[in-house]
Amino acid sequence: MSATPEPFARRTAIVLVVVGTLLALAAILLNGFSDVLSRQLGSLPAADEKHGAGYYALRQLVDRTGGGGSLVVDPDDLAAMPELAVLTPAIDTQPEQVARLVHAREAHAAAAEEEDAEESGDFPTLIVLPKWHVAALPLQPNRVQRVGLLSSEKVAALVPAKAVDTTYGATQEMRSAPGWKLRPFLAPRYLSAVTGKTLVPVLRDQDGAAVLARIGRTNTYVLSDPDLLNNAALKHPQNAQAAIALLAALDPKYPGAAVFDASLHYGPGDRNLVKLLFTPPFLAATLAMIAAAVLAGLATAVRFGPVLRERRAVALGKAALIDNIAALTRLSGRTLSAGARYADITREGLVRTMDLPRDLDEAGVLERLDRLGDRPAPYSQIDHRLRTARTEAELVAAARQLHAWKDALA
Repeated sequence: MSATPEPFARRTAIVLVVVGTLLALAAILLNGFSDVLSRQLGSLPAADEKHGAGYYALRQLVDRTGGGGSLVVDPDDLAAMPELAVLTPAIDTQPEQVARLVHAREAHAAAAEEEDAEESGDFPTLIVLPKWHVAALPLQPNRVQRVGLLSSEKVAALVPAKAVDTTYGATQEMRSAPGWKLRPFLAPRYLSAVTGKTLVPVLRDQDGAAVLARIGRTNTYVLSDPDLLNNAALKHPQNAQAAIALLAALDPKYPGAAVFDASLHYGPGDRNLVKLLFTPPFLAATLAMIAAAVLAGLATAVRFGPVLRERRAVALGKAALIDNIAALTRLSGRTLSAGARYADITREGLVRTMDLPRDLDEAGVLERLDRLGDRPAPYSQIDHRLRTARTEAELVAAARQLHAWKDALA
C-alpha cells in the first residue's frame, strides 16, 4: 500500500507559512495604528491644503515676507513658541483639544510675564473657525466645491469661551473696533460673525457682531469667517495686504510672523496594546521576542527525527518482554549457550512436523533433514554452526540461516 502523497511541496508550504505570518503581522499593525494612518494618509492639515478652503497661500505669504510660516505638529512645541500661532480646527475637531492648546499658550504667556521677559513675546493665538462643507471634485486635485454652511452650534463649540454664538448673514461692511487700525478686507458674500459676553470685538460688522474678536483679556483671538484668510480670499491683493497687516496687529513684538498648528489634525490617537508593543521603549523587546520565535521555528523545522520522549522503566508488550529476556541473558553472559538449545528445539519441532520416526538417532535425523534441501546450506552445517558459535554475531548469522532454510522448505 503506497503512502498518501503530500498536498504541497515542502518549499510551497514554507512560502505559505512565511507569507501568512507576514500578512497576519501586517493586519495586526494596521489595526493597531489605524487612527494614525487615517490622520497621516487622509486630508492634509488646513495650512497645507491648496484648494480654496485651505490656508497654504497664507502660510506661503508669511514665509515669503520673512515671518517663518512653519507647520508645527507637536502641541508642546507650539505651546512654547512666543510668536503668533494660527489654529485652523475642522468641524470634527474636539473642542477640548483647542481649549487645551490655548490654555497651554496662555500659561506660557503668564510665566513669561512673571519673569518680566519682554523679549519672549506675548504668545498670541488666532483661532480661524471653519465655515463651509466642501467636497473634492473628481479628477481635479486641489479643487473643491462648497456644499453648504456648517452648523453654527458646532462651530461655536470650538471657541474656548462660554455662551458663544455664531451667525451667518449677507455681505456687510466691516470696520475696525476703536483702538484698532486694520486694513480693509473684501467682504465675502456670506459673512460669519460671533457674539459672546467674553468676546471683545476687533473687527465687526454693521450690527456690532464680531468677525474678529479677542477672548477677554487674553491674547487669544477668534476669526469667525475664514473667507478673509483662506486661499480663495488671498487671490485678491487687497486681502493679502490686509492679512499681513492683521497678523502684525495681533502680534506687535513679532509683526508679520506666525506659526501654523497641525496638532489638531495629527492627533496622538488612542492608546492600545499594539502601539505599546511596537513603539519605544518596548519595541526592542518585541523585536527580540519575534526573533526568538523565528529561531525556534527554524530549529523545529530542521530537527532530525521525531521528538524524543521519556520511556517507561519497564516496557509493555511481547516484544518488550523478549527484549528484556535478551538483555538479561546478555548481562549474565549466557548468550552463546542459547545456540545449542535453539538447535535442539528447532530439530524437535521439525521431527514432529515431518513425522519422522521417533527411534532415529541424532545422526539419522540430520541425514533425513539434509535430504530436504540445502538452501542456503545443508541443515547439518547450520545445526553445527549454532552449536559451535563463539561470538554473538556468529550465533545470529547461524540463526538467520536456519530461518532461511525453513522458509525455503515451505
